[in-house]
Amino acid sequence: MTIRNLEIFEEVCRCMNMSKAAQNLLVSQSSVSQAIASLEKEYDTILFERLNHTLYLTDSGRELLFLSHQVLKTIDQLENRMGNSEYKKKLKLGVSSTIGDCLIYPLLDAYEERYGNIPVAVEMGNTKSMEKKLLTAKMDLAIIQRTSLSPYLRYTPFLEDKMTVVCWKGHPLEGKSVLLKELNGETIVAREKGSGTQMLLDRIFTERRLSVKKSWICMGSASVKKAVSHKAGISVISRFLVADELKNGFLGEIHISDQEFIRWFDLVYHKDKIQDQTFRQFLSFCA
Repeated sequence: MTIRNLEIFEEVCRCMNMSKAAQNLLVSQSSVSQAIASLEKEYDTILFERLNHTLYLTDSGRELLFLSHQVLKTIDQLENRMGNSEYKKKLKLGVSSTIGDCLIYPLLDAYEERYGNIPVAVEMGNTKSMEKKLLTAKMDLAIIQRTSLSPYLRYTPFLEDKMTVVCWKGHPLEGKSVLLKELNGETIVAREKGSGTQMLLDRIFTERRLSVKKSWICMGSASVKKAVSHKAGISVISRFLVADELKNGFLGEIHISDQEFIRWFDLVYHKDKIQDQTFRQFLSFCA
């Protein structure tokens, strides 16, 4: 069976005349007859009865006409959708909360200014969830924190991010420079499982044998800052995300003299990703 044979079959059903169908399709009558014969042979059935030089659909013919209409309609929808230039250009971009909260908007504004309005669908989530979507082709590209390196993903450095320890105003250590061990026993406002930030902090705390208590588990930076301001605990967060709060006195800062909290964000994509023009263009712009 071919799509062309189904198209010929539908036109014959519409005209109920093979000569007329051939004229409408700009093909020979023998081509129409061969298409119908091919369908009848393939499905071992009779599609038309010929009585007194008139064609009549059989039960099998009516069933095929119903199904053929559905198939050709679906194919038409497929071609319209996939042939739409805007659909083909759409880039599915995943970002971690730090990038999504403060950096993605100026980045996309600059990209649009240079290349025009090319749709970018942005989804924000933690590092682990973005990696999973890249590995299952649900995401084209992600800007996420560098954690463990998957052999199936490619990583291009994007941004170095310095983090700092924040506290509520009036905390005993606010504004002081202390050793990391002096945070031992402090209550921490933490991020959710799968967060690149939390994975980094857990590793540092374990390596330095620091014992902290996790009071709140938050899904994003906004809730972390809110919890800290309400004295739920201290936290470690990107300087990008607390610049305003530190400037206006909404939060305080604790300076750690013997430990830097530095992480890298990468442009990440699957090593076997088919790179169309939009993908390559965005990757080149960001790299």
